Amino acid sequence: MTSKKKRIALIGLPVLQSVNNLCNAAIARRAEEGGDWRFVLSAEASVDAFKFLRTLDCDGAIVRIMNTAMLREAKKVEFPLVNVSSWLERPGVPTVRHDYDAVGRMAAEHLLEKGFRRFGCVLVSGGWFIQQRYNAVVKAIEKHGATLKTFQLNTTMPYTIQPLAPAEKRRFIEWLQTLQRPAALVLMDDWDAPALMELCREAGFEVPRDLVMITTGCHSEVLPLCRVPLSAVQEDQELQARLAVGCLDVLMSDKQSRDTMINVPPLGVVERASTATMAIEDGEVARAVEFIRAHGFEPINVADVSGRVQVSRVTLERRFRQVMGVTMHEYLSERRVRRAKELLMNDAGISLQTIAQQCGLADRRRLNQVFVSAVGMTPAAWQVENSR
Repeated sequence: MTSKKKRIALIGLPVLQSVNNLCNAAIARRAEEGGDWRFVLSAEASVDAFKFLRTLDCDGAIVRIMNTAMLREAKKVEFPLVNVSSWLERPGVPTVRHDYDAVGRMAAEHLLEKGFRRFGCVLVSGGWFIQQRYNAVVKAIEKHGATLKTFQLNTTMPYTIQPLAPAEKRRFIEWLQTLQRPAALVLMDDWDAPALMELCREAGFEVPRDLVMITTGCHSEVLPLCRVPLSAVQEDQELQARLAVGCLDVLMSDKQSRDTMINVPPLGVVERASTATMAIEDGEVARAVEFIRAHGFEPINVADVSGRVQVSRVTLERRFRQVMGVTMHEYLSERRVRRAKELLMNDAGISLQTIAQQCGLADRRRLNQVFVSAVGMTPAAWQVENSR
């Protein structure tokens, strides 16, 4: 006997149209592959759309709640729904959204690993998530003893590609010229990235020779407009879709309303030409860092790194600590612990032995030792602590 298909509504996710959004596409694939969903509505996000949603005979809905007026109507819906928008910090309905703290931290750590210690940050007006990304960038930079200068970009219409006012251009160039080269520039969003990149050139900064650039807000329509391909932290939209679908399935099964909040970790940094350089003047240290970045998740140790550089191990370790602020062993361990955290967050059922192997460690015992030394708790305890 064929089970009845669930009637699913979508607000703000037009999967019944041709779209490029990976989250929308993943939801559409779920309907095809699962075979038990049937879309009965696909509408743009608006207050009227949520009002209409209340009149439908549906089993569930995946929606984008963009403001408090939409939220008020969404809370009146009697069947389960899952929100995939980040516009409201505390929506009070089941929500699956991106981990903006991780996004900001990942951008800063990517450049810190390359040896950059002088940072500029371009802060823009916008939602709470802009500030959360910025706070994470600041925290990561300060943790490593690096310096940071912040520029507040004043635009009349955030989240649109628009020309900057002449006075704003001059103000940015004047601020930029206070940065000592080589420096790193972290953008809180990329809408103004093409214009800012041109202003860097006007100010005498070549990207990436004098100044590297990375964005924490990545939009596919903006990236091709940048003169130098822009590195970015990539959100995992497909995982967001899968988790939203799974969350809705659970809610439809037990018919209980839960204030669920799931934060989706980013995929990682997509490095392009704008950060394709190192800020390390010591050539031997730079080669050591490059070797660790390329092979750090393989079973290598400090002796292997030293063997690739034409100086003694003692000399290299001394110079590495002087330049990077940590020992080679600490630098290697930090990368492995960060990778272990990503694996723990992305797969709740992954074994510690598998994680150890994917981090270049001999076994789960060694993973526990390295993790406890860096974090102060075991991987299992950290996973429990960060899955609440």
